[in-house]
Amino acid sequence: MSVRIGLPALFADRIDGVSTVEVTATTVEGALRALTDRHAALTTLVWTGGDALNPVMVLFLNDRQLTGTRITHTLHSGDHLEIIPAIEGG
Repeated sequence: MSVRIGLPALFADRIDGVSTVEVTATTVEGALRALTDRHAALTTLVWTGGDALNPVMVLFLNDRQLTGTRITHTLHSGDHLEIIPAIEGG
């Protein structure tokens, strides 16, 4: 399944300004693994210590927010996954 991943500026800056990456994957986790396999500079932004999804990221699949437990969610060709860094404010 071909899936587009939209990246925030923080991510794009680490991979020469690329803001959208197309990967082949059947799950959200697979798409994120394909992203970090292709762009190792993003690994520490996406994953914490290995298999855990970085808690400061918010994921949207086709404009619907996913929780960290939904990374096993099945993807379909043409889906759009968006990564948004969580913002702390005060």
